[in-house]
Amino acid sequence: MIRDLAPFLGRRLSFGVVPNWHGEWPLAAHPDYCRLVREGAEELLLHGYFHQRQRGRGPISVFADSCDEMNGLDPEETRRTIERGQRVFTEAFGATARGFLAPGWQPGHVRLGNGNALRLEYVLGFFSLESRAGRKVPLATWTWDCDRWGWLGHIGHGIGWLLQSLDRGVPVLAMHPRDLERGFWPTILQLTEELLESGYEPSTLAGLLEASDVEVAS
Repeated sequence: MIRDLAPFLGRRLSFGVVPNWHGEWPLAAHPDYCRLVREGAEELLLHGYFHQRQRGRGPISVFADSCDEMNGLDPEETRRTIERGQRVFTEAFGATARGFLAPGWQPGHVRLGNGNALRLEYVLGFFSLESRAGRKVPLATWTWDCDRWGWLGHIGHGIGWLLQSLDRGVPVLAMHPRDLERGFWPTILQLTEELLESGYEPSTLAGLLEASDVEVAS
């Protein structure tokens, strides 16, 4: 995926990294993977800790196949999870993560400024990007991996198309490895090329927050 995107985007990617995927893939045990994402992307985000809910279930858990990790945590558990994730992230990449992307787009009790978002400067949501400094950038997000059922990817694509058609925010393409398995990859590459041809410039989240309002709007 990184290789296919490089001709279009270079390294202007924001890559969500899970410190210990499902408790079976700790970053420390996979230095080649860490090197790959560090060299292939300009920005790395903390993406939960296990990417799997550890306790309880709800409606989102059913549709998202229990990937809504943060929904199962109270405020103190949220703080400890992010602290643990930042520690593993720092050991793997040499610095803490500036940005956070919640698994399943479910932030739970993560709040910038309330003490549990340790050293995080911004949080990416489905409809907006918010910074600790108070800036909020509206987004039009496409996503294809909705976990349990592959056909939900068509709905995720449709939501992105609708938000973009209504000019509701900056286009964001949320890509996942399963997009390859489920056959969405050619569509994603075509959409990437179409957005670039229409005048959009690729950017990381940090770059988007640093841009002026005029640059974001254009």
